[in-house]
Amino acid sequence: MQLNFDTRSVTYRERFAYWREAVCATYVQLGCEAVEQRDFHGSITLERLPQLAVSFVSGTSHDVIRRKQDISRATEEFFLLSLQLRKKAYLSQRNRHAELSPGDFALYSSTDLYKLTLTDNFEQLVLQMPKKQLLARIPNADLLTGRRVSGNSEIGKLVGQSILGFARAGNNNRIIQSFIQDTLFDLVATGLSSIDEGGCELSLPEQHMSLRARTYIQSNLMDPALDRNAVARATGISVRRLNEIFMKEGYSISGFIRKARLERVASNLKDPRFQRQSISELAMKWGFNNFQHFSKIFREAYGMPPSEFRSTTLSSPKQ
Repeated sequence: MQLNFDTRSVTYRERFAYWREAVCATYVQLGCEAVEQRDFHGSITLERLPQLAVSFVSGTSHDVIRRKQDISRATEEFFLLSLQLRKKAYLSQRNRHAELSPGDFALYSSTDLYKLTLTDNFEQLVLQMPKKQLLARIPNADLLTGRRVSGNSEIGKLVGQSILGFARAGNNNRIIQSFIQDTLFDLVATGLSSIDEGGCELSLPEQHMSLRARTYIQSNLMDPALDRNAVARATGISVRRLNEIFMKEGYSISGFIRKARLERVASNLKDPRFQRQSISELAMKWGFNNFQHFSKIFREAYGMPPSEFRSTTLSSPKQ
């Protein structure tokens, strides 16, 4: 469902107060400051996917600040990513500072203080995602906050344009939304890997190959024939070479496919819409042909059988 907040819907006198409430309703609890509030204008268009929020934000100059009191009241942990579309923005977190020009993007965390300075007539794309989802893909993401990924670099341009394209591909189909969401997570992880000197040794061509392979995998998880050979054929390189690329990121091709499929089954098991489908049906839907093997690796990954996982998560008051 799409939500829209626009200060033009209220009187001049109420606009900045309205904006404070809109920002906090859209993102995490924040403080907003502006030198000039009389002619202030701001607009947010928000689309919520099952585990990720996509928003386009524009307006006049102001500061957005994550304060100690905001963090102390928080019950959930998020990463946010700002992709600059127009004018400039300045992000500070953990004594790191990123100047964002159009095409640049940077990550920041809701569990640490930050300040985002937005210049007049700015426009940004903002992704908000649960921290655990991104940390599962790039474990040291917390060390990469407040750092600019340049839109002029090869990988930065590729990832930024892809994020923007998928973010604009609005669709009400829940399955398609799920694919878009997973692709966005992978794109963010790929972009951050380009600035992770210590944890990622991929060259630019390797990063391109990894991105193509991961996108293909996420789009074909329902195909039981999806294996490392199919991924290598789709990517255009040998199985051995592609596996070398994946191993630099901590997974074999087969291991990445298996993990992605388990995540999809686990997501369905937590979703009340799929209560009437048996666990074996959900496993088969996501490419597992051997139910006994599926049950074994699911228990290894989640610490409990899939039946217990389903009953525990569905009875939980908040998913």
